[in-house]
Amino acid sequence: MQGLYQLADGAAPAGGGILSSLPMIALILLVFWLLIWRPNQKRRQQEAQMQSALVPGVEVMTKAGIYGTVVEVQDNDVILEISPGTRIRMLKPGIGEILTPQADDTPVEDRPDFGDDDPKPNN
Repeated sequence: MQGLYQLADGAAPAGGGILSSLPMIALILLVFWLLIWRPNQKRRQQEAQMQSALVPGVEVMTKAGIYGTVVEVQDNDVILEISPGTRIRMLKPGIGEILTPQADDTPVEDRPDFGDDDPKPNN
């Protein structure tokens, strides 16, 4: 009997409890925040800034790869002219990037390249 008690007294606890696993959980949460949450937050913030910078006359590329010029900006969508006389309406989140920011306040219809189907030859 005495040997049985000595074995039980000398045995070490099997697990360290919840306190030993807290640093590991904190490390996993930190890595998750650094690799996933933070970059997504920055990307969403950049997209919101880009969408608020949309004004008529700006050339853009949609996420589908369509190039166009912004003709009109509404609350949640924009009207793009993808070729002379061809306009499409898209949601603002569908705009992938702004290609050339508009420097002047010239309306799209008054720009020299608007409606130029046949470019003039360079003679």
